[in-house]
Amino acid sequence: MTPASSTTERSPSGLFRMSAWEGEMERSHPQLPRWYWNEAERRKQYARWVEAEAESLALRLAGMLRPDTPADSAGPARLLVESLARDAEWARSLEDRLLRNAA
Repeated sequence: MTPASSTTERSPSGLFRMSAWEGEMERSHPQLPRWYWNEAERRKQYARWVEAEAESLALRLAGMLRPDTPADSAGPARLLVESLARDAEWARSLEDRLLRNAA
């Protein structure tokens, strides 16, 4: 039942795909909310999900880094934190564009 028009949408890192979010929605809701069938609203909810997930993961990972974290772990972790921050920013700009288009 995944709407085909949205399955290729993904965050810049590729970690957050709309098709994954749609699958999660379909698995976790016995009856999908009405807004789900409205493409603009579905994309807005997806953007909010990306923002929340990316920010949460970035904060948790950044919080684990300490001055004594080995460089071979800290370097890639910092790169991932930066990538997640870009995903969150992308999601905010996607939602802003969607809101402007709806006005």
